[in-house]
Amino acid sequence: MSNVTTGGELIDCPENCERPTVRALPSQSKILGSGLPIVRHLPVREQRRIGPWCFLDHIGPTNLEADNGVDVGTHPHIGLQTVTWLFEGALLHKDSLGYEQVIRPGQLNLMTAGRGICHSEESPPGFSGPIHGLQFWIALPESDEDTDPAFAHHTDLPQWHLGDATVTLVVGELDGHRSPAQVFSPLVGAHIRAAGDTTLSLPVPASFELGICVNQGHARLEGTAMDTGSLYYLGQGRDEVTLELDDGADIMLLGGEPLGQPVLLWWNFVGRDQARIEAAISDWQSYPNDRFGAVDAYDGPPLKAPPLDPNIKLK
Repeated sequence: MSNVTTGGELIDCPENCERPTVRALPSQSKILGSGLPIVRHLPVREQRRIGPWCFLDHIGPTNLEADNGVDVGTHPHIGLQTVTWLFEGALLHKDSLGYEQVIRPGQLNLMTAGRGICHSEESPPGFSGPIHGLQFWIALPESDEDTDPAFAHHTDLPQWHLGDATVTLVVGELDGHRSPAQVFSPLVGAHIRAAGDTTLSLPVPASFELGICVNQGHARLEGTAMDTGSLYYLGQGRDEVTLELDDGADIMLLGGEPLGQPVLLWWNFVGRDQARIEAAISDWQSYPNDRFGAVDAYDGPPLKAPPLDPNIKLK
């Protein structure tokens, strides 16, 4: 998805919490495009990122009509990977590499922007019905910011049962399992769904900063009740996460090692310094070009980048 915020966040980044905590983060409700409701979990003033995860939108839940579906026009990205994961519905991805791919629940769309890519996201032709899911951005480490852009669609992801819960490893590594999705730093993104009241424990590296997004139902961590629709920051220092899940609870565990570098975000661009962001804005203004190729399959104008005042310094 495109970032609907028309400016950058000109605020200091809080220090990473190097000890375990359980802290609810405030979220912001927004409307994307012609009426798609989203909840922006990351970034927020209180927490800019969790490990390398620097952006998280909770899409829906809502119902779409065939004549008023998702339509996010062609827009660019640099310096990140997008992770799209649906609970209900379908989305159609089109990009400047020539890929056209419908994603459905249980499938992963992973787009690596690297030095530059652009894409659009739409409802498939004639689609109507519920839409509900998550989209994340993973910031790339400095050594991989200029990697070649790429796209991958995965339908066969590691899945196992713990008690009455099913764990699907979307990206990264967890509990001896590894996702086939290519990532560029140590991290985890796991979807956990309970089919009955259950308690489960998962080993995690103590070096990982962690978060839990409660998508549906009720969950508890270390005696703290976690509210539906909220993102919780867990800090670092745990070697195990123990969760109590009520029947029907649905959560996403995310985290990873902090990158140890600046991570600046302006519109749909991520980079370690402002010069990279400014260059991407300039290149996008002359779209299409060698950096941001045309998305020929999308029928509509590209989105415009908000201007960045040269007197403003991103933090």
